[in-house]
Amino acid sequence: MRKYIRHTAWLVAALLAANLLSCLLFFRLDFTASKRYSLSPVSRQITENLSCPVTVDFYVTEDLPQDIQKLAKEFSALLKEYQSLSNAGFTVNIIHPDTRAKELAATAAGIEPVYTEIRERDMEKIQRIFIGAVFRIGKRTEVIPHINFATPMEYEITRILKQAVHTSKPTVGFVRGHDEFAFRMMPQLINELSHLYHLKKVNLNASGALDSLDVLCIVAPKNNYSAREIERLEQYLDAGGKLFIALNHAIAQLDERKSGFINRTGIEDLLEGKGLKIKYDFVVDNNCGTIAIRQQYGLMNFRSDVSFPYVSIVTKFGKHAITQGLNSLLLPFASSIEQQRSSGGYAFTPLARTSSISGVQQAPIFFDLQKQWARGDFNHPNNIVAALLAHRDNNSAIVAVSNANFISDEIVTSGPTDNIRFAVNSIEWLADNSGLIRLRNKFTTFSFLEPVDEHYRKFLKYLNFLLPIGIVLLVGIIQYRYKKYKRDKRS
Repeated sequence: MRKYIRHTAWLVAALLAANLLSCLLFFRLDFTASKRYSLSPVSRQITENLSCPVTVDFYVTEDLPQDIQKLAKEFSALLKEYQSLSNAGFTVNIIHPDTRAKELAATAAGIEPVYTEIRERDMEKIQRIFIGAVFRIGKRTEVIPHINFATPMEYEITRILKQAVHTSKPTVGFVRGHDEFAFRMMPQLINELSHLYHLKKVNLNASGALDSLDVLCIVAPKNNYSAREIERLEQYLDAGGKLFIALNHAIAQLDERKSGFINRTGIEDLLEGKGLKIKYDFVVDNNCGTIAIRQQYGLMNFRSDVSFPYVSIVTKFGKHAITQGLNSLLLPFASSIEQQRSSGGYAFTPLARTSSISGVQQAPIFFDLQKQWARGDFNHPNNIVAALLAHRDNNSAIVAVSNANFISDEIVTSGPTDNIRFAVNSIEWLADNSGLIRLRNKFTTFSFLEPVDEHYRKFLKYLNFLLPIGIVLLVGIIQYRYKKYKRDKRS
């Protein structure tokens, strides 16, 4: 009897100790293939190196729809993961804006309310939802105004913490002097980059050193580069520099001329020497966007949208951190890229390809807007339109895209594509040595059971019902036989 009481006391003490530890410590076992519910090594390293305390005010509405409620719980659990790793203090305040004063405080802090339509007891209503976070790290304040399923939560949190640890931003330069894109022509890209980098305009003919630049961008030059400028770019690469190059290699004139030609700037020769050749052609793709053309019917003039194979919708991406999570690019008037033999030591990696029903047309060309396209017009499938060159020894790298208009404001605002994300990913991968780019496309998704047929469903139902009973009976039989064996042995 005493032995039984002692065992029971130890069991109760162990349960109490486990409950106390669960209140003080937070950990989760992550069995997902993508490790979406655990922090990556870069997040752990940045969190452990925090030198000032962090306070997070997580504003979240209480009565949320079920799917958004799961998202809020996941964000809260992710904050606890960071809290368990921080050595400098990490406080999480969960605030429910259930009064007018709290709602005003949330909006004043930068949290954006959203309105969603929900069904409740056969009634539809519009609910105002707050789900966002304010980070206070020392004297800095950062805000995630709204969290949804498209928010890479770990990336956003780690990015905010990294900016607090590393107060100096990397520098991204944009070459000027050859009629390149001005910042106002690509406002979304500049806005995204300005949060993470110090942006600088660079003149290759000036005497300033390029060594201080983490990435140098060449976007849509129209005029030729001189031999001296090409030499400076070569020196920059030899010193381990990184280049993001987007050329308007193929030029389309859709006015009265309706013609297309190739514009050489000298950058093509630099790339060809490294093992990447941009060919003198226009890519055409059956998976394409549309353009508006003016048509006349009787006395009436009207504009209509027609499919235009010169505006490719790219959905095939290579396996790389730059392209992870991308769905599509809208790439107008691209030229095909091919790998060249080179002794420069650069490894060639395709990043984006056209569809299996695509082709090329050698420049110069004439655009026929009324052309009826046939299967035979798409004579060259899977054309490379973006590629990466990475040096094996000196850590230099080049991302090259055969058309720069994909980041212009006119193209970016024309439809829901990943154009800006691809450009930001490319520049961030080139500039980042910490591996933060790998978190940019790490989203929280919730898996659903695949549908099964009726027979298999019945099998699972009876298995779930009968298996526990069978296990109990089996354990009982084993216990009975064991005790009977002991009785027979004693007798």
